[in-house]
Amino acid sequence: PGYEPLSLFFAVCSQAELNQGMPWVERFCESTSSSATLVIVGSDRKTLAAYAKDFAAKHDFVSSTTTVDSDTDAVMDHARTSDADLLVLCSDQDDDAFQKSIFHESPTPTVWIKSHGQPPTNAKEVFSLHPSNKPAADLICKRLLGLETGIELLGSQEIETKESTSQSLKELVLAVQGNRCEAGDLICVDCVRNSDQRELELGMTLFEGTTSASVLLHQHGETTIDNWASRIRGLAANVAEPMDREQRIELSKSLMEGSQPNLEFLGLISASSMLAAFGLLQNSAAVIIGAMLIAPLMTPILGAGLGLAHGNRPLFRSSLATISLGFLGALGASFLFGLLVRFTQGISSTDEMWARCNPTMLDFCVGLVGGIAASYARTRRHLSSALAGAAIAAALVPPISTAGLQLAFGMTQSNDRGTPIIGPILLVSINVLTIMVGSSFVLYLRGLRSDRSSLQTDRWGLRVFVGLIILACIAMAGLINR
Repeated sequence: PGYEPLSLFFAVCSQAELNQGMPWVERFCESTSSSATLVIVGSDRKTLAAYAKDFAAKHDFVSSTTTVDSDTDAVMDHARTSDADLLVLCSDQDDDAFQKSIFHESPTPTVWIKSHGQPPTNAKEVFSLHPSNKPAADLICKRLLGLETGIELLGSQEIETKESTSQSLKELVLAVQGNRCEAGDLICVDCVRNSDQRELELGMTLFEGTTSASVLLHQHGETTIDNWASRIRGLAANVAEPMDREQRIELSKSLMEGSQPNLEFLGLISASSMLAAFGLLQNSAAVIIGAMLIAPLMTPILGAGLGLAHGNRPLFRSSLATISLGFLGALGASFLFGLLVRFTQGISSTDEMWARCNPTMLDFCVGLVGGIAASYARTRRHLSSALAGAAIAAALVPPISTAGLQLAFGMTQSNDRGTPIIGPILLVSINVLTIMVGSSFVLYLRGLRSDRSSLQTDRWGLRVFVGLIILACIAMAGLINR
């Protein structure tokens, strides 16, 4: 009572799936006062399409039939664009791999059924997985079947006393199912995306194992964040076609190799820093720009962005180590150059140096736009990534050189023009932070991301990404309240 009717889509690849799943779909429609759309997967399945249309004509709960290509994305896109409330799949062993892919990735709430008979008519025939999964399973069964789960397959004590390894729990759930369930029973498992995967793993164990009971797996589809991410990816694909697999592999390999700390990187960043220091002391923008052309900082920062997009912790750590090495090398080289100048020509300070001692809100935009431009140019073969790399270096190397020179000159007193040493270092930190955020965002949109089924890596990358944004916001607030 009080439930709104659902828009149900029943996707079938064979007549067997249609025959086995229809009693369940009919029950779902009765319980929800809804109608169902039959989705024939495969434009070449003309016999199945004709059978489905004949079936629909004889059953009032089927509102229409439609056909989509035999492709997981085609099925999911059709459900999304048609505003389906629930996508229903019924297992047929020949198509289980195809259905599994849809179940794991579908943006629409999805039910996957392994049928061993008719839907249950009594709560005593309906099992939830374990006590903590029971409330969600109750909601699903009450909504779709008009029943609550009457029994828990696993008790809390059984789970606690069993070894904590997933393998032992899988063995336990299969053994308990064989002892407690009979033909005609149903085991309902709610598989929450982006959460503890134990329910999903145990549900798949039941689904793939030999069971006497029917099994119903339910996943909730996209969260609001997932939905917006999908929309943004769609908009990005309209601007530029997604990279193909070979391009993604080539770019990933290049960024991984360039994100490893080595003497060549240290030498180039040190030379760039010294040249930038000379330009700062001479108040020469042309020399500073020239220094940017040999600075290799873009690659490790983009590597860190790729690490976030992929959820690749070793790459992220390696990139941070390379960035840190570059910072220390550039700071040390400019410091030594400053000492040489101090002992030969005396202490001097220029407008170019002071311009990098007073970070403002605009510096966030410089780093963010530079990171977006550099990462986008790197993913498009016909664009020059060297120019974008120079823009990134321009945002990083001169401030580091300024800090090194001021350390060598002993400049520590703040004035109305800025804060020596701390100001340039803060500027560098802000730029690295925003470049990393901007580049990881663009690389993610361009297809350089982890498999959607790799929830653990997705969660880590998202946590770090949000953490970087929070750090940037804190730094922003500090600049505003100065």
